[in-house]
Amino acid sequence: MMKVWGAHGEFCAKHQWEVIVATLALLACAASVERHGTGVRSEHCAGWARACPGLEAEYQAADAVIMTFVRCAALLYAYYQVSNLQKIASKYLLIIAGVFSTFASFIFTSALASLFWSELASIKDAPFLFLLVADVARGARMAKAGWSAGEDQGKRVGKALSLLGPTATLDTLLAVLLVGVGGLSGVPRLEHMCTFACLALLVDYSVFVTFYPACLSLVSDFASGRKEMRPDSPFAESDLKPNPVVQRVKMIMAAGLLCVHLTSRLPWAKENGMIEGSLSKDFKSTSDENVLFNSYVKWFSVSADYIVIATLLCALIIKFIFFEEQRNWVIDMNDLTVKEVTNKYDKPKFIVGEEFKAEICTQTDDLLNWEETEWPVLSPSSSAAKLNAKKRPMAECLEIYRSEGVCTSLSDDEVVMLVEQSHIPLHRLENVLNDPLRGVRLRRRVISARFETESAVKKLPYLNYDYSKVLNACCENVIGYVGIPVGYAGPLVVDGKAYMIPMATTEGALVASTNRGAKAIGTRGVTSVVEDVGMTRAPAVKLPNVVRAHECRQWLDNKDNYAIIKTAFDSTSRFARLQEVHVGVDGAILYLRFRATTGDAMGMNMVSKGAENALKLLKNYFPDMEVISLSGNYCSDKKAASINWVKGRGKRVICETTISATNLKNIFKTDAKTMTRCNKIKNLSGSALAGSIGGNNAHAANMVTAIFIATGQDPAQNVTSSNCSTSMEVCGENNEDLYVTCTMPSLEVGTVGGGTVLTGQGACLEILGVKGAAERPAENSARLASLICATVLAGELSLMAALVNSDLVKSHMRHNRSTINVQNASNELKVPTL
Repeated sequence: MMKVWGAHGEFCAKHQWEVIVATLALLACAASVERHGTGVRSEHCAGWARACPGLEAEYQAADAVIMTFVRCAALLYAYYQVSNLQKIASKYLLIIAGVFSTFASFIFTSALASLFWSELASIKDAPFLFLLVADVARGARMAKAGWSAGEDQGKRVGKALSLLGPTATLDTLLAVLLVGVGGLSGVPRLEHMCTFACLALLVDYSVFVTFYPACLSLVSDFASGRKEMRPDSPFAESDLKPNPVVQRVKMIMAAGLLCVHLTSRLPWAKENGMIEGSLSKDFKSTSDENVLFNSYVKWFSVSADYIVIATLLCALIIKFIFFEEQRNWVIDMNDLTVKEVTNKYDKPKFIVGEEFKAEICTQTDDLLNWEETEWPVLSPSSSAAKLNAKKRPMAECLEIYRSEGVCTSLSDDEVVMLVEQSHIPLHRLENVLNDPLRGVRLRRRVISARFETESAVKKLPYLNYDYSKVLNACCENVIGYVGIPVGYAGPLVVDGKAYMIPMATTEGALVASTNRGAKAIGTRGVTSVVEDVGMTRAPAVKLPNVVRAHECRQWLDNKDNYAIIKTAFDSTSRFARLQEVHVGVDGAILYLRFRATTGDAMGMNMVSKGAENALKLLKNYFPDMEVISLSGNYCSDKKAASINWVKGRGKRVICETTISATNLKNIFKTDAKTMTRCNKIKNLSGSALAGSIGGNNAHAANMVTAIFIATGQDPAQNVTSSNCSTSMEVCGENNEDLYVTCTMPSLEVGTVGGGTVLTGQGACLEILGVKGAAERPAENSARLASLICATVLAGELSLMAALVNSDLVKSHMRHNRSTINVQNASNELKVPTL
């Protein structure tokens, strides 16, 4: 059946216009049909009771009471559905799924009602009743599935309908049978409304499985690419799968209601025809003698099913009022366990612990005075404990885990039990649970209990983060994340275009200083030159003796042999292209430094994979060669090395600019000669005296690391990437301007892979206009390298000016000192005045 529903939904989604036009055509036909006997009141009753036209006046009081109750219930239920819809989808999906589907169903129902029953066309309570029977949430769930990422539109809608279709069919059948009981009430308006409700349910069901999927697919095509039309949370099949226990209960209820209808509506034949109940005959024979008794008979002895329904309703009401445990259940966001609210404060509509309170504070701008807020108190209770403690035996849980391969059907306590018994590796929780956030939460629970660090772990945030992008890409054994402030420096004009440079740092004054440098550069901007040197990997191989090592080196120096190695290397990637194999020799050991361009990726994995394949080929020619290590530190990666300073690694970038004498005086409060003199003594002579490798700069690592963290680069590679030589010269007609260059020969960056896939880091790359791969390979990564070098130049200028003016200490005291700790210390330590 699910395949049939899926095919039907896919057909409606792919043939949108045909389904919509056909439905509207049928509606137009129904509305245009001319009924016979216009102007004459219909003889038959719109309801299902036979005695509808001739009811006595005493039933009008019941009519009013029942209809008032129905109207109030309809309004309350409509409010309940709208409030719950915000948990399912965004406000745009709410508008489309709620208003559109409900309005369309009501219009179709009204048209069909006017065709078959003239009385129904004038029912003033029809909107109230429709609100009571309409299922808006069902349309919202399908809309959420229709906008989810993944397959094409038709398959998404078909998949959603395959899950919702059988449930909607059963729900509609049950609702029609349940509402149809109202046709036996003997209350005229209620009978009319129940007839209208049954028709509305059937029409709403028809619209949901035909017209609505087509319109949903059509609107999705028009709104494709608009972020505001996307769901607030990702779609999961579990959101649409019905509870099997609930489905079985519904089927039993439907069967019971069907029996009630059959016994109430079908005549029972016995010998000479229709038989009335003996109780009714007896009451009728004595009606003239006891009028009051006859009135009670009319109310309570119409049929046997009235007594059954009334008894059931009274039993449910009594159970709910007197025996149902009325408690306010909430979820503690620290451990997502069910707890009970014990106070009467209802200002916050969410119940939080200290960790979630801090989480909200970091993401909400308009909530103030959190320390003074009276938060609801969470306390354990026996009923809450029952909800949290439904843990099955170990053997049963283990059998479920081994049979399914995942733990989606196990509770948190059961999963933790399997982890503690070493049946589930702690590092595989995300895969086993098929839910990254739940995996992180349970790992926090296990780790904090194991190492007794509950209070510390609670302070580490973990909510509102997309861990699906972290899994198998950026980090393992995840227990949360650390937020780092991101500031911007700019506008910084580079190669004629202004940029806002995002910098993630906890060092005060860094962003302000870089921003001052960008201001001094001004509209003249920075000019950059970028060379794609390529990423390197240098395996260490050992030959039996120096003669064989020399033969291997000569073999690699041969152009024809190099072409063979290059073919093997390049075959491992679409983007990696070998440029050189530089050989270092130490006795019988060779260090083969493979250097290759890698497109817009930083490329360490690409080069490693290519080098490994090239070594396999080389071993065919030198079978006595032994591979000691895939990396022999001759690369050299994440270590200060002169080979990277001389031969380069990644991108070699050179930036230049000229600062006018006016800007030097007005912004930096200095002049060109003072700046060049300080640069020579500090950056050149001082670095040489210290034996620095690639350190002929003031603080290039500051800017490099801040941009690396913001854009998802490998922060450890700032060791090599911060190699920079800053040069300053006087220039201009009067030698009052300052000519500045920054040369960075080993800047290792990428705009795809690694941390660039994370949401925040990807946003920073998008701000710079270099997110992802460019049409021309390495274009985006080269632009990112030039922006980093230009930012380094701006930071170098500002720091050098601060040093010559003795502003460094003052600026750090103003921007890089926490007033909280200073105030606490001053309160604790009282220095006596003399």
